Amino acid sequence: MALVGLPIMASADDYIPPVVGGKTYVQHQIVAAKTRHPEILSIIVEGKRDSDKSPVVLGSTRASGAVFTAAPKPAWNVGGKLGPRGRTYVVRTPFVSSTDHPIGTIVIAFAYRKGQSIARLDGIARAVSADMARATLSAKNAADPYPYDNAWGPNTYAQALTERMIAGHPDLLVMMIHATPPGGKANIIIGSNIGRIGKMADEDDLRVIEKGSTNLEIGGDNDRFETELPLLDASGKRIGALGLVFRYKPGDDKEAIHRHGLAIRDEIAARIADNAALFARRR
Repeated sequence: MALVGLPIMASADDYIPPVVGGKTYVQHQIVAAKTRHPEILSIIVEGKRDSDKSPVVLGSTRASGAVFTAAPKPAWNVGGKLGPRGRTYVVRTPFVSSTDHPIGTIVIAFAYRKGQSIARLDGIARAVSADMARATLSAKNAADPYPYDNAWGPNTYAQALTERMIAGHPDLLVMMIHATPPGGKANIIIGSNIGRIGKMADEDDLRVIEKGSTNLEIGGDNDRFETELPLLDASGKRIGALGLVFRYKPGDDKEAIHRHGLAIRDEIAARIADNAALFARRR
């Protein structure tokens, strides 16, 4: 299959509804990060959406009401500093996308006591930054609403499968499972490593879902290879669509990346008994 003349598009960045109550995708990520690391007192993420002239708060564990308000002028750019009384240690670290595009700054405050290992706290800050980069496609994605649709969440087999595949394929930037709930009519995203769970299928998705077509695009800033394939179950039946995004640079072998995507699709299909299994509660 010759892959020529691929359009430069960003299908993974379609229109997303506005955020309500400060519940951004970044807000979801930092609340989870704070839970994983009890040493953290707070996390604030600052950055700019396309419409912003100056940085705003994209997420804050201190107060979700601060989201989209103007970010304070930074006291320093990056690195860590002890608080004035020596009881806190604050790290400012870059917030980047999965393709290393700057989005903003992550500000992490730790509880600190004299003699405590600052190197360990710096390591936690780096881990939080890396986890957020792995899970964020773009600045627009960072400011997405979360949850996208309150009717759907990350407690399905489809989401567990997505997380397993992302962990097993470090070169895979994005994975999205599009399927129709049993008895339902609208096809939605039910598995995703970048949020947007519950987002209804768009025209491109439906072409894959209904006709078995394949969408192949160069996205982002010409640095993502985006492929959307028919999603199959273990019997080979088409049950939806599978979106996969890989890092890309001009000159990369598009056909090889596409073949790799097909192999991942087949690996996923072998783990899906049928469409209903995708919506089962994760164990």
